[in-house]
Parts: sequence; structure tokens; C-alpha cells
Amino acid sequence: MKKRTVIASTLTISTLTAGLSLMNQFAHNILYRQRLDKSNEEDWYSDLGGKKFKIKNHKKLYLQGYLFEEENAKRTIVCLHRLEQSSQTLKETIPYLKKLFPCSNVLLYDAHAHGLSDGYIRGFGYQDVLDLMYFNTYVLQKYGEDHHLIMYGQGVGANTILNASGLGQLKNVDMIISEGAYDNVYHYLSARCQKSLNISHKINAPIIRQFIKKEINKDIKKMNTVALVKKNEIPTIFVHSKEDGDVPFKHVFSVYNHNASVKMLFPIKEKSLYELIDKTDTYTLSLQEFVNENI
Repeated sequence: MKKRTVIASTLTISTLTAGLSLMNQFAHNILYRQRLDKSNEEDWYSDLGGKKFKIKNHKKLYLQGYLFEEENAKRTIVCLHRLEQSSQTLKETIPYLKKLFPCSNVLLYDAHAHGLSDGYIRGFGYQDVLDLMYFNTYVLQKYGEDHHLIMYGQGVGANTILNASGLGQLKNVDMIISEGAYDNVYHYLSARCQKSLNISHKINAPIIRQFIKKEINKDIKKMNTVALVKKNEIPTIFVHSKEDGDVPFKHVFSVYNHNASVKMLFPIKEKSLYELIDKTDTYTLSLQEFVNENI
């Protein structure tokens, strides 16, 4: 009996140690960029009429942008990608946004520590706010102080925009389209970890939080978009797919419910908003109606 107890205890300790190691490795991999993805160097943007450019942020890091200009454009749509992705993953969204907002430029950029932008540590939509402000300024300097913008983001990109707006840091932005935003980083990363490692979010969340706090002295529990959208004044469409593989569908409700601005909740069964480009049913057209009424 004692021998069995010793063996069971050893196995339990071994399992816990292995689980802790996996969770710490997950937190490390999600926090730090591991490598530069060479696929981002492909000439994917020129086929869509785009040009590459770079700007330098406050930390002297170069950020990679892609600009798709229209002659006599009325506005510029700034687009932000998901965590661990890049501007290239938004290329199929460009035609949809141009149809939704005719006569518009489109600007995509790689968040720092993503794509071809500099950086090593990821910002989770909070450290990224200053970079978005730099691109906001870039657009106004290029096209004039009276030029207007639309902001579109997916996942962490959507959170970056909502956070910036809640902090009052966006200029001349007429509308936000948030696709797949999460309520806060603590819940978002713990859900990703549970999906990846099959370890309950109740167990992994405190460990991920402790790891990141130790590494960069930032508390992911305080990275709370729900608190910031209470001060959002820009008309916002909250899009969220029921099949979203990055952010659980339930996250959209707390962000939408606490948002202070004129707003629209737009759940979709398709995986991405751009898949609606050729649909003309009443529900799909209601999004265009909201745009027309609020710009």
C-alpha cells in the first residue's frame, strides 16, 4: 500500500511539474516573437495595387506598412491584424472594405513583433496603442488634417483600436469595425492556452499572468478593454463569428454591452466578415445601413 502511495504521489508531482512547464512555455511563446516569418517578404501587396512603406515609432522601431491608394479618396481605412499574424492575412478583406466604403484608401500595418515590423515583445493591444497613434498621425500628415479615417481590426487588432478610442487617442476617425475583439487579455490568453494544452483556464490563467508579470512587469488582468470602451465615443460595429477560432464568441457581449458610443452588434455564422461581400439579404445589408446612417 505504501509503495502504491509513493508511486501515485510521484506521478502526481511529475504531472504537475510537466503541466507547469507547458504553461510557462505557452506564456513565453505568446509573449515573445520566436522567429521572422519569411512568407511576409512575398510580393503579395503589389497584385492589389499596394506599396510598402515604413515609419519609426517612439522606441525607434521600424513598423512595416502597406498602402493601397485610390484617386480622390474620401477617407483612409486603417486595418490591424490578429495576434501572431500579419498584414498579409488581411488581403482578402481589402475588396470588402473598399465596397463598404467606396473611394477609400486602405492602409495595413504589421504590429510590432509581427510580420516585417521590428520588435520582440508582443503588446496584446495595449502597448500597441501608441503605434496606432503614429499611423493615425501619418495619415493626417500625408492627406491633410481634415482627412477622415475608418478603423478596422481583427482580434488583438480590434482591441488595439477600441483601447485607443477609449483612451481618447484617435483623431478624425468616423467609425470602428471591431471583428472578434476579446474582453480582456487575462481571459483571452487563458482560453487560448486551454484550447492548445487542454489545461483548464482556471488553472492556467494565474500561471500565465505570473509569468508575464515577472518577464515584463505588466499585469494582463488590468489589460481590460471592457473598462475602456465605456469611454468610446466613435460609432462602432461589433462583428463576431460564431466560428471564430481565435476569440470565443461569448467575448463580444461584454465588450458590446459596455460600449458607450452608437453601436451595432453583428454576429455572423461565416468565419470572416469579408465572406459577406456578395450577399444581399436583409441582415447583411443592415450593416451597410448602419454605415450610411453614421458617417
